[in-house]
Amino acid sequence: MIVALVLAMGSALAAYQVVNFLGQGDLFGLRALEVGGLRLLDGDDVLAASGLEVGTNIFAVDLEEVEQRLENVCWIERAMVMRKPPDRLAVEIVERQRLAWVELGATYGIARDGVLLPKDQAPGESFADLNLPVISGLAAVSDTLQFGATVSDSTLVGLLGWWEEATAADAEFCLNVSRIEPLPGACVRLQMVGDGLEIRLPLDRVERNLRTLRRLMPRVYRDYPDPAYIDLRYTGQVVVGSKEAGGE
Repeated sequence: MIVALVLAMGSALAAYQVVNFLGQGDLFGLRALEVGGLRLLDGDDVLAASGLEVGTNIFAVDLEEVEQRLENVCWIERAMVMRKPPDRLAVEIVERQRLAWVELGATYGIARDGVLLPKDQAPGESFADLNLPVISGLAAVSDTLQFGATVSDSTLVGLLGWWEEATAADAEFCLNVSRIEPLPGACVRLQMVGDGLEIRLPLDRVERNLRTLRRLMPRVYRDYPDPAYIDLRYTGQVVVGSKEAGGE
């Protein structure tokens, strides 16, 4: 038992000495980052946010601390950093993307996890990345909102979840949505581009409701040349309002 203990202690001491040697050797000075997963950001953005400097010993770097610094950037949802001896760190980035715009006093971009993103176009963003509906009609929130902060608003969370599921279910239809607003009773109001048609839907059964809506819209436009809204909130019923009748 005593021999085993001595051997274990010797092994731990040897491991410490190896780590200590690696942490001091100039051979392992950082020369480059190998970064994957970038579309909006570039390698220089990642290096600046990491807080690392060329020449820093890669074995002296606290990888979790670097990951945390990177994840403090509003465009970075998740970062994983690994050592790649002798002189590199490999960084894998998962970027955030705008899911919609949101009106909260000012207009922000917003990601699927509720994190606020800048209004200005990022260097790698295309027109399609910006051609998104505006979520409005939310209760007032704190004036201290800032990019990278998560908006803790249950109504907004519900709308973001609905919109993400809707775009997955029918991306073509969703391209024609210009505005999203909450309605009482876990429902949503959509405003369409073009004629401004208003559509009212429950938040549940997303794919089924969109499929029903797609099937009904040709008939609605045939019977109501200038419809104001289509309301599918009531089970087994479709309510259509005409602009000539005052909408409601």
